[in-house]
Amino acid sequence: MTIPAVRTFDNHTPLVDTELLPGRGTGVNAAHRMYEHLIGIWATGVIEAAHDLGAFTALISGPATAGELSSKLGTDLRATRVLLDGLAAYDVVERSRAADGQAVYTLPPEMHDIFAPEGLYSLVGKIRHDRNVAWSAWRNLATNVRTGARNSDGSQQLNQISEEDYTSLVRGINFWAPPIAATLATALREQGWTDGTGRTLLDVGCGTGIYSQLLLQEFSGLNARALDAERIIPIANAQAHRLGVADRFNPEIVDFWADDWGTGVDVALFVNIFHLQTPESARELLLRSAKALTEDGVIAIADHIVDEDSTDGNTQNRFFRLFAASMLATGGGDAFTVHDYDQWLADAGLRRVALLDTPMHRLLLVKHA
Repeated sequence: MTIPAVRTFDNHTPLVDTELLPGRGTGVNAAHRMYEHLIGIWATGVIEAAHDLGAFTALISGPATAGELSSKLGTDLRATRVLLDGLAAYDVVERSRAADGQAVYTLPPEMHDIFAPEGLYSLVGKIRHDRNVAWSAWRNLATNVRTGARNSDGSQQLNQISEEDYTSLVRGINFWAPPIAATLATALREQGWTDGTGRTLLDVGCGTGIYSQLLLQEFSGLNARALDAERIIPIANAQAHRLGVADRFNPEIVDFWADDWGTGVDVALFVNIFHLQTPESARELLLRSAKALTEDGVIAIADHIVDEDSTDGNTQNRFFRLFAASMLATGGGDAFTVHDYDQWLADAGLRRVALLDTPMHRLLLVKHA
């Protein structure tokens, strides 16, 4: 798959005109910068309130004034206008003026899919996760820093997200998949893959299955086994039908800590699995992978992997370290370093063969030593 070129954009819309500030190094300058960080919650607040009210669903139907939207949603006119202006400030909606001078609000086409519950790259599941878990979890971060978020025996605990919350979140992070799958497909082709005939992919903790499903679209002869919990498998199966790969996508209800994974695996795929682990459980996953892998097979790990030696990965590493803080807030997990992975790989008789950057992730490719 080829990721189309898109216009560049700034992830952060500045809220402080730094040219109006006094010289650098002053307390006033520093206070403005810290204040801008502290009000980051405003973006989450206006976006999630608009979702809760059904504003995005209404705007998908077409542009509207605050009055038109207020009438449709049954909300207060002034408050609706304030909310819409907040969304425009964060470039979520576009604000223009009609001939009569009224402000008109438009949800750009690229936003439609991400705010539609059934959109392939919808963020609705992420919003639900925030509502159910993240908002309250962040308030307890200081407590988890004091205690280390450990089990009663003092050991580091696994992430504490419930099955229900995981089910909601898993639908909200599909958007990460296309660049990662494209990078992995290119790497496999460089190793001699053509259409993948006779090859088997094992997707461990598959979630919606989006990563292996995109790879099935890339390699017409590839077959995938996808392992996850009972409540997740129907989601993955339905999406495989949606993407036209259900005949080669084989979802299985498996406890991948207790059940056998089988053998003959050409690619073992782990996406966003390792950051939920402890060092001990991460090492165990790699030991199990080594046993399932063919002699020339590949383990592909896409995760928030910190590379201390990276000279151009500051953006990546910043995100990964903040992601680790989010794991701590929700009760467990980490953004492990390349050095951590190398130690676990050596214990399992494996070796790192590549480390590739993708948006908000690194892709670690592994083979037998």
